[in-house]
Amino acid sequence: MRPSIRIEGTDAIVRNLRAMGKALPADVLVPIISEELEPMADDMRAHAARASGQLADSVTVGTQLSPAQAAAVVPIAEVEVYAGPGPLPQAIQEEFGNFRQDARPFIRPSFDGNVDKAVKNVATRGVDAILAAGEG
Repeated sequence: MRPSIRIEGTDAIVRNLRAMGKALPADVLVPIISEELEPMADDMRAHAARASGQLADSVTVGTQLSPAQAAAVVPIAEVEVYAGPGPLPQAIQEEFGNFRQDARPFIRPSFDGNVDKAVKNVATRGVDAILAAGEG
């Protein structure tokens, strides 16, 4: 005799997940994520090389990538927000270095120093948005 497992309540779980998705559409999530990524972008700007200021000025937070950046990225979610420099060759050279210059990372240290707080804040604000949608 083969054992069988019966899971009850899955319909309720599916309904709740669908409701959460409706409570957190892109027009709600993108501003939350963007605001929480801004400190990371500020840190990148502060630590970017300043030869001309072009590199620091290119750091943005948004949902759009340059065509070259978009071609190199495989989307993993319905809502994606990016923080980082524009498509400047010097961004790669600064971050990783080359045979003429040592690496002077400004992206990864900013990410490492800010990601935990950003994720926690996005989660908290997302839950708040879900609860607010349930009250409305």
